[in-house]
Amino acid sequence: MSLRPVLPGLLAAALSPFVLAQSTPPCQATRSWVPVVELYTSQGCSSCPPADDWLRSLKQAADAQQVVPLAFHVDYWDYLGWRDPYSSAAHSARQRRLARAEGGSVVYTPQVRLSGNDFRGWRSADTVRSMLARKSSEPAADVTLSLDLRGQVLKVDARTTLPGDTVGYVAVYERMLGSKISGGENAGRTLQHDFVVRTLIGPFTPDAQGRFNLMRDIALDPSWKRADLGVALLQADADSGAARLGASLALCAAPERLSALTSSAPRR
Repeated sequence: MSLRPVLPGLLAAALSPFVLAQSTPPCQATRSWVPVVELYTSQGCSSCPPADDWLRSLKQAADAQQVVPLAFHVDYWDYLGWRDPYSSAAHSARQRRLARAEGGSVVYTPQVRLSGNDFRGWRSADTVRSMLARKSSEPAADVTLSLDLRGQVLKVDARTTLPGDTVGYVAVYERMLGSKISGGENAGRTLQHDFVVRTLIGPFTPDAQGRFNLMRDIALDPSWKRADLGVALLQADADSGAARLGASLALCAAPERLSALTSSAPRR
């Protein structure tokens, strides 16, 4: 969804030279909860590119609000000669926590989790479709998400109802990323990524009646492409942190700067 402010005209813009648009306008949408797909991956892992491509193939389903795909780049393969620029120790810790909650201790890449559970059938399109359809049929309240980018700060407002024993997490993700790899197991390759988690914050708890009203300011790294950012609210198990359902919203397109408009006006 893209909202664009209506300017009263170039004359009014010229009379207000200091009202330069430095942030996106607030955008808001009401979403239904849908299944969450988590991919644990690394640019230092030679078997990961097919899984990265598979996650990218979920673009159409994600745009149709049928699934929330998220790529968590782990850092435990960085020692192999290439440091994944999207890797995070926090992502590795999350993967280990989820493994421990299932009674295990081994983590691996690529790993796919569907609505919190280890999912090894991701290579089968039919299996993926049937699993997503089954998860999507589970009843859940709607989610209202509002985003407002002001300078380097993203203001997130999320409102919904959460069932018992669940908490909320907020993920900021970036789309359409790529890297030329010059070391490690994928040396010489150019890898493409999508839905890359840049930061995950939480858990946030609902009130005693299950009402979840979150207002949060998130500082953004200047290197993240604003036009390709989005936010996902995750409904997660309170004990393990496993994400069961999610709802996402892309940032609205940035408005044109008034300076660009006035510079295109005829000069007298």
